[in-house]
Amino acid sequence: MRWWEDLFREEMGGYGKMVSRVPQTLGARPALIVVDMVRAFISARGQTMAEAVAQFPTSCGPAAWEAMPHIATVIDAARRAGAPVIYTTALPGGAEPYGGTVKGELARMDTPMDWPHAQDFPDEIAPRPGELIVRKTKASAFFATPLLAYLHRQHVDGVIVTGCTTSGCVRATVVDGFSYGYPTFVVEEACFDRARLSHGVNLFEMNAKYADVVSVDEIAGWLEQSMAREVTPR
Repeated sequence: MRWWEDLFREEMGGYGKMVSRVPQTLGARPALIVVDMVRAFISARGQTMAEAVAQFPTSCGPAAWEAMPHIATVIDAARRAGAPVIYTTALPGGAEPYGGTVKGELARMDTPMDWPHAQDFPDEIAPRPGELIVRKTKASAFFATPLLAYLHRQHVDGVIVTGCTTSGCVRATVVDGFSYGYPTFVVEEACFDRARLSHGVNLFEMNAKYADVVSVDEIAGWLEQSMAREVTPR
């Protein structure tokens, strides 16, 4: 039992049967979505939570940097496999016409996502030329963006989700990906939230309802197998 499953040991009852359901199949042409890995959510390496929030109130602080090498590992595996790698961030000025990604932005249109350098990607996982950057107006990478059309044109048949936050934009993207019929996978060590409890509860819920929560090693291995199938003569 994984630590986030153990949170519900006494309360699960029959609900545990959902958690142990038959796993999904990744597919032959998966895509990786890296959700909101920008300075507004990660601040700078080495900061305490208080320091990170002082720089950007939306920051997740140390949790972001604990996940960073795992996210880099998944990105590298996806690139080696030839899988599409997609990044998300906010649409500049999107708070005014769309109301912002969270309800707190309804009261003020000057959000941290509009601040200088808020949408910079760290060098460790920066997009490469040609990789799609989806600028979204709400939590989900699918809402009012070209993502669905892009996945269709790329013949994608499965979605891998990493990034932040587990309870927010990761979960919203996972729910929509599943709703559009994609086998959907969340990489446990490669997503994060401001609080470990929120992270764990949402991993449990997504694993029960919408996605398979898998490890970095599992997803890297599957991507390697995908690459091997791609180059095997027929």
